[in-house]
Amino acid sequence: MEFPPNTLYSEPLVNEPTDVLPEITPATEPSMQLSLELSLDDPTDVLPAITPVPEPSMQLSLELSLDDPTDRIPAITPIPEPLPQLSFEPSTDDPIDLLPAITPIPEPLPQLSFEPSTDDPIDLLSAITPIPEPLPQLSFEPSINDPIDLLPAITPIPEPLPQLSLKPPSLVQWRLKRKQKQQKSRKKGLSVLFTFCCTITIIAVVFMSQGNGTAGAWMADTLRALVGPTMTAQIESWYLGLSNTASQMQYQLGNKQVNTPWKVATKVPHPTSTPIPSPTSPAWSTLSPMPLPSMTPLVSPALAGEGAWTIQDNAPAPYDYLPLDAKAFIRPDPSHPYAIVTLQQFDNRFTLLHIVGGTVEPGGPRGARGPGIIPANDVQGNTLLAAFNGGFKYSDGQYGLMTNGVVYVPPQPNAATIAITKEGKLILGLWGVDPLLDSQNTDLVAWRQNGALLINQGIINPLTHDGAAWGGTILNSVYTWRSAIGITAQGTLLYAAGNALTAETLGEALKAAGAVMAMQTDINPFWVRAFLYNRNDNGQLTISKLNPQMQGSGYEYLYGTQRDFFYLTRFAPEVPPANNQPSPLQGF
Repeated sequence: MEFPPNTLYSEPLVNEPTDVLPEITPATEPSMQLSLELSLDDPTDVLPAITPVPEPSMQLSLELSLDDPTDRIPAITPIPEPLPQLSFEPSTDDPIDLLPAITPIPEPLPQLSFEPSTDDPIDLLSAITPIPEPLPQLSFEPSINDPIDLLPAITPIPEPLPQLSLKPPSLVQWRLKRKQKQQKSRKKGLSVLFTFCCTITIIAVVFMSQGNGTAGAWMADTLRALVGPTMTAQIESWYLGLSNTASQMQYQLGNKQVNTPWKVATKVPHPTSTPIPSPTSPAWSTLSPMPLPSMTPLVSPALAGEGAWTIQDNAPAPYDYLPLDAKAFIRPDPSHPYAIVTLQQFDNRFTLLHIVGGTVEPGGPRGARGPGIIPANDVQGNTLLAAFNGGFKYSDGQYGLMTNGVVYVPPQPNAATIAITKEGKLILGLWGVDPLLDSQNTDLVAWRQNGALLINQGIINPLTHDGAAWGGTILNSVYTWRSAIGITAQGTLLYAAGNALTAETLGEALKAAGAVMAMQTDINPFWVRAFLYNRNDNGQLTISKLNPQMQGSGYEYLYGTQRDFFYLTRFAPEVPPANNQPSPLQGF
């Protein structure tokens, strides 16, 4: 007998008094083999043996009570995942009642068994072990054609299909790869940032600990060679900003106390515009001492001795009744009251200015190298008076330098220039603008350029806030050590240097000292330095710093230095004739 797909039923044999045990074969998906075995030993004995072998295993329990020959009550216990729906629909045409009882049992998977009752000769043994994947819905539908016919219909229902991503695999893979790349890029960026921060930290630590010393200067020069002057200037500006912040904190924590750069008497006499010379001027002298008017303090309250000039040396004989040089200090910036500018003023009638090229600097494509040392003749006796720093490196502006007939770097037009004539006269102005500052002027024996004019005709350059006007450096708005040279209206030479200065505040100090023309020279703690030289009664050379906080010893200019610099020697003009004719030396 053939069976339609997915149905399970049986028909009794009509020629035998016993019941025909149909063979039930369920068709399921996945395939399930069912075996129904019937015993014919008893006319009322129906022994179906159903053995489905599914995957995974699921055993159902079906128990039938045979106390009544016409009553068949199967008990089926399926275990689905998800829980299957089992349906038993008994026939209403026959009084024979089929009452299926369905009890789902949760995991673990149960064993299905058919255990017939042994109290009655009628034995129905059925063992059903279906194991579907996916779990089916089992349906038992008894036949209405025969009162004793049990027609279970088993219909397996597969597990619901898993949820599949509607996104194309290529899009998912692309997003996954993109996420991985972003993670790698983020990790790489963090590594680079960490390395950069470590490098900056190391540089900052070195600068903070050795910024004013040789190590800090060496590191700055090394960075210029590795990353260029612009990046080096940026790193220097960070360091200088931190250093300035530390100075501000120190000032606040120190109860806003500021120490003078040198010891000052408790009672300072009121400075006069013309210091009393010593010894008494001779009768033939028509010379006046260089004017040393006191400077009006710019920060209140003023420090003891602030703004007053102190004479350091007298002019060489026979003019030793006149002052040769004097020093003073002033604070130009009320917002930085700890910033002190120390100044040295020289009487040009009794001094000669010299320029020396360094053994390395200023450098440049010409490859010219200077001696880097003060000539021995100028060190003999008490000739040497002072020495102080020069200007920027070639890489920081390519500013010109010429001395002793050697052009180290060609001059730049419109650059601030200090020049020396054959007679020792000083000229300070703009190259190519001042009529005396020109390559055609054969009277010039030396000149040095450095950026723009700081003060021009008594007016502070309004471009002091513009870094591009100062050699393309960003450091002109940073608070640091700075230096400059200037010339007063009387023709005296000024050197100024101090800490925590900008280009503008340095200009304010020079203007207070009477400068009508001024040019900034080198900057930063290690390179700003000035020294005074003297011979004692024993002929021993003594060296003193203009500011005790300056670097160096002064001997670097005697034994050789890499940087260019200026120095001054004492000069005694010709003594006027005995007939009391007017002296050729004029002044003031």
